Amino acid sequence: FDELSADTPLNRVLKAAVSRLTGVTRSAASARSLAELAARFEFVKETPSPLREPVRLDRSNTAFHDLYRLARMFLAGDWQSTASGRASGFALVFAMNDLFEAFIGRSVRRAVGSLQVHLQHAKHYAIEGQDGPLFRLKPDIVVETPDGPMVLDTKWKQLDPGDKTLKIESTDIYQMHAYARAYDATRVVLVYPWCQELSARPGISRHWRIYGTRRILDVATVDVGRPEGVVESLRQIVGVTSLDRGPAEALSAAGVSLS
Repeated sequence: FDELSADTPLNRVLKAAVSRLTGVTRSAASARSLAELAARFEFVKETPSPLREPVRLDRSNTAFHDLYRLARMFLAGDWQSTASGRASGFALVFAMNDLFEAFIGRSVRRAVGSLQVHLQHAKHYAIEGQDGPLFRLKPDIVVETPDGPMVLDTKWKQLDPGDKTLKIESTDIYQMHAYARAYDATRVVLVYPWCQELSARPGISRHWRIYGTRRILDVATVDVGRPEGVVESLRQIVGVTSLDRGPAEALSAAGVSLS
């Protein structure tokens, strides 16, 4: 028959965390969510020292244990390292392959202006079987240029400048060979993130011919550490400033030698 109150040490810590985050967020959506949370703590008092509140974690409030630790981390201005330790923490993990692909796709659209760009294009197949086409091809980016389709595929992998093949996986080369054949593309490009180990600046790192053809396979890099320069790098990689010329002239304008 005790009189229950929302003004508990745990709630005072959570309210303090909401207040702290309200003062630093730059997201309108987060600000709205925090305002809704603040309203729920209307009957909880402000605490001058939230990290000293006598919070007791037991079986009755198990659902709040992780939330309380997260609130303390925000209030203490603490941070996590990648070193091992006994303290539990929180992580936000991104699928970098998908993130890199989406970033480059949007940047290519900005780079090429009025040219048509297809993302995750699924027009062609690798095999013609008795029951119809099989193994759909889905290149990341297809740019419709005056000289025909140009296929770009992104790879979130680190190149090795000490190897003559840059340690590119053979399956990636076979994949680009299939794209070039299916789209009748005169040029296909593998796009990787630039790293400091590469002596060359971001741009085209290798310029190869597909064996037995006149099709070009370029290996290019972009510096995602300087996102403001990615669009210009892609403009040079695609050769958008000289797409009204022939393929050889466009490559020459992009600083690529055919020798």
